[in-house]
Amino acid sequence: MKKQRKLITKLNILLVILLLLASSISTYAAPAVSKDTAGNYLKQLGVFTGYEDGSLGLDRNITRAEFATIAVRLLGLEDQHEANKGKTAFKDVSADFWASGYINIAVSKGLFTGFEDQTFRPQEHITYAQIVAVLVRLLGYEKEVTGEWPQGHIDKAAELKITSGITYQPSQAVNRGDIAVMIYQSMDVALK
Repeated sequence: MKKQRKLITKLNILLVILLLLASSISTYAAPAVSKDTAGNYLKQLGVFTGYEDGSLGLDRNITRAEFATIAVRLLGLEDQHEANKGKTAFKDVSADFWASGYINIAVSKGLFTGFEDQTFRPQEHITYAQIVAVLVRLLGYEKEVTGEWPQGHIDKAAELKITSGITYQPSQAVNRGDIAVMIYQSMDVALK
């Protein structure tokens, strides 16, 4: 009995060492993901939906309302958007706007904030700075952000390797391909 416990303990230690080695090898040897690979993976997960022509439109920019929808899907709360549809805290998002439920969920979860003039600007193209802020919040790292907006969020996203391989300007509109890559890379980040 004592020998069995020692053997099991040694096997468990060996297993942990092997898992650590395997994870470090895959972490450092993994090639950068392409926009197509990331986009198709997110489509399989139901995070991205395609267009009527069957394409993912990875070269198209995306609005703040569309990204609120994606963020809610990432949380696994899409089935709650109808129940949350209605009045919002924003003067430019009507109760019957197609994404009001998604926006209400995203705001209630602390992923999005509006602007100082009480607007959400749902049809405005979302910027890289706004995307990384939402992803940092979604992963639970908001409390670790230091520095001024947007640089604090940009720095944290870079530290978490969310933006690896992506070249951008913070105020630039984001295309779906870069969003797919950033979300895909976010999936390697431990949740806080």
